[in-house]
Amino acid sequence: MTLSGNQDYVMNWSMTERSPCYVLKAQDIAGIMHALTTAHARGLSVIPHGMGHSYTDAALNTNGVIIDVTGMRRILSWDPEQGIMQVEPGVTLRDMVRVALADRWWPSVTPSTADATIGGCVAMNVNGKNAWKCGSFGEHLLSLTVLLATGQVLTLSPESNPQLFQALVGSAGLLGIITSITLQLQRITSGSVDVLVRSAATLGEIFTIFQQEQSADFLEAWVDGFAGGRYLGRGIVTSTKYSDGCDKELPTIKPRATQSQTSSIPDQFKTGYARCGGKIGPAVKSGVRIANSMTYRWSKWWDRKVIRQRSLFQSTYYPPAAFTSYRTLLPQGTETFQAFVPHSQAEALFKEIMRRSQENKFIPLWCIIKQHRRDPFLLSYQVDGFSLEVNYQVVPQTVQRLHKLLRELMDLVIVEGGRFYLAKDSLLTHTLYRRSVGDAAVEAFLHLKQVYDPEMLFQSNLFRRVFQASL
Repeated sequence: MTLSGNQDYVMNWSMTERSPCYVLKAQDIAGIMHALTTAHARGLSVIPHGMGHSYTDAALNTNGVIIDVTGMRRILSWDPEQGIMQVEPGVTLRDMVRVALADRWWPSVTPSTADATIGGCVAMNVNGKNAWKCGSFGEHLLSLTVLLATGQVLTLSPESNPQLFQALVGSAGLLGIITSITLQLQRITSGSVDVLVRSAATLGEIFTIFQQEQSADFLEAWVDGFAGGRYLGRGIVTSTKYSDGCDKELPTIKPRATQSQTSSIPDQFKTGYARCGGKIGPAVKSGVRIANSMTYRWSKWWDRKVIRQRSLFQSTYYPPAAFTSYRTLLPQGTETFQAFVPHSQAEALFKEIMRRSQENKFIPLWCIIKQHRRDPFLLSYQVDGFSLEVNYQVVPQTVQRLHKLLRELMDLVIVEGGRFYLAKDSLLTHTLYRRSVGDAAVEAFLHLKQVYDPEMLFQSNLFRRVFQASL
């Protein structure tokens, strides 16, 4: 394992940043230690990298080293009686579910992509559609083993070294490299869920439905970003519950197949895409507008009293083809903005975000609302309230105006006690982040980093953007 003169270009998930990095692959702890020694000898910083599902620069390290841990993909132990699994950091949620589901266990918290690594889920402390009930991913960890910059390996748990444990979960790989994770899964009796779809004519109705559906196991609202005026914030709330009963046999989850960038695009669309030189961006908004209108009309037709049964796996995770299509249709990428806002401010603030976006001609293509609760971790981004995630198409001619608008919206959110997610908000600055989570949290984190990584070996573009003051 050596560093050649050539660098690889690594891109973030939203395709807004392309970073030249030295990429070293590790298959085990010895490989990680060798990579750290190699980087240190060259005076280069290091950050671990999984499947690359962070929308931001959390796993990018310009002119530094990225340690690819996806080769560390072993399930180290599995207790089907207790639902306790120990895995290496490169194991994906799909890998875990393939083993656990057969024994009637399921991740207590999971994001919407099955191909994120467990190490990445810990590093960014991901959340899911049950965040208001089950909290964040880190709340279901029993222990972690971590390789520090000094080469020391520590085992951390909520009971053993809780301060470092609570700082490391959600620290974006900046305190050490996770080498194993032990987590508690949730017992289920069925591989199916009961799904109830309810339409909402306004944003206010969405919040009312959330209140009415608190007995659900999962809740999520889709919002039509194009609807304005008295229809501002209209959308669909999906309420999901684990199905009763006990399946005789649970479904088998297949490993992910390799897919090309255009594998999910219809042939006639591929032809049109090629004829216009791949410049299909201007057509995306009109297509999404039509799709949004049809989706909302469909939801009103769907009788809310009819509960339909779906596969738990398919209800939880988007198919890989959906992400392939998104990356093909939006070659310039997307800018994601996710505001976590207290209950009392959520409705008014979300209306203002949607209204200002439309006024400035930046129509969000994809908008999602989820409910949350606070978690115990040092760099917690969740609040007792709701989040609104909005995704905007990046157009080079207007991207600077978009960034200006989003920073103005960030300021509004912070004033109301809101926070932001390091895995999704790439425009957070050092000042904005401190105002959001508070000086005390940032100073406590930097103190621990000085203690456990005094030479600042673990760095990323995100670290330099958010935790170091602009020079």
